[in-house]
Amino acid sequence: MEELLVFDLDGTLLDPFEKLSAVTRKALSELDRLGVNWTIATGRMPHGARESLPDVHFNHPQVYKNGVLLWDLNADKIISKMPMDQAEVIEVCTRLHQHGINPWINTIDHEDIIGAIIAGVSTPREKKWVDFLNSKDITVQQQPDFSDIRDHVLNIFAATDNPAVLGMAEALADLPGVAVFAGHDMYHSGGYWMDIHHAGGTKGDAVKIIQKQLGARKMICFGDSDNDLSMFHLADESYAMGQGLDELKAIATATIGSNVDDGIAHFLAARYGFEL
Repeated sequence: MEELLVFDLDGTLLDPFEKLSAVTRKALSELDRLGVNWTIATGRMPHGARESLPDVHFNHPQVYKNGVLLWDLNADKIISKMPMDQAEVIEVCTRLHQHGINPWINTIDHEDIIGAIIAGVSTPREKKWVDFLNSKDITVQQQPDFSDIRDHVLNIFAATDNPAVLGMAEALADLPGVAVFAGHDMYHSGGYWMDIHHAGGTKGDAVKIIQKQLGARKMICFGDSDNDLSMFHLADESYAMGQGLDELKAIATATIGSNVDDGIAHFLAARYGFEL
C-alpha cells in the first residue's frame, strides 16, 4: 500500500455547517474507487463524527479525541484507549470550576460503552448537547461530585461563552499528564471550546499506528489547527487549509484551499486526476 491519507474533520474535511459537502463526498468516493487508503483524525468522539459523516464507510480505523481513542466506526467498537489519571481529572475539574467553567466529561466504562458526565445542566447549549447524546443512546449523568467516577475518563471539554477557557493551557501547565487545546468556536459566533485529555495521546502517534498496521509507505495529512501539529511533524507530506493556523502552515508541505471552498476535494482531484 503506497499511501495513507489522514483528514482532520472540523475546518478541514467538513464545511462551515459541520457537514460533508457533495463535492467532498464525491472526492472521497473517488479515492475508494482508485484504492487510495484514507481515514480521519479528529478531536470529536465517534458519535460526533458519525453525525457529520452519515453513510460514510471507512475501510480503516479512525482516530478520535486527538489520539486517545482508536475506534472502528463501521463495527462501532473500540480498538484502543488512553484514559486520564483519576487524580488529574479531579484537579482539572476543580480548577475549571474556579474559573467559572462547567466541565463535561466523556467516559468509557469497563465494557467499552461510551457515556458522559456533567455537574449540572444550566444553559440552553448544555441542554441541547444532552438531547443530542440521548438521541445517540449515550447516557448522560448529572453528578456534582466527580471524585467517585468509576468509568475511564477519555477527556474533559467545554463549549461555552466563557473566554476563560483560552487561558486554561497556562493554568494547567503544572500538570504534566494533561494536554489542553482551546480556541474560538467556528460554529458559534462569540463562543469558545476547550478539550483536555491524556498528554500521551496525540493524533500523530495514533495515525502512525494505523500506517504501520496497513504497511503504507507514506502518510499524508491534512489539517487546520494546533491539534494537527503532531501528525504534521510525523507525516511524509502535510497540507494546511487556507484558513488554518500560521503555525501549521509554517511546517506544512504546502497550503491548499479553505474548507469553505472544498479545498480538500479540489486538491485530491488535481493530485489523483479525477473530475468532481
